[in-house]
Amino acid sequence: MEDLINSVILKVLRILLREGEINITRLARESHVNYKKLEKALETLERKNIIEIYEGDKTKLIRINYSNPKVIILKNLFDELESI
Repeated sequence: MEDLINSVILKVLRILLREGEINITRLARESHVNYKKLEKALETLERKNIIEIYEGDKTKLIRINYSNPKVIILKNLFDELESI
């Protein structure tokens, strides 16, 4: 769990939970994270089954994995934090 608590992953999660699905270029632009750090964060999230990554013709598509019960908990937590 400790590797999920870093600023890059939190930025990525916030955007993904808001958007649901996004391409990697837009995610990098919106998160203001360099590509190498973003890829490392995405690998961690994919390994934890929080996201799914799909390879398109020209880009990667990142999708939040709502079939994982932990994702629902994370979404509720982020919703509560935004309402404070």
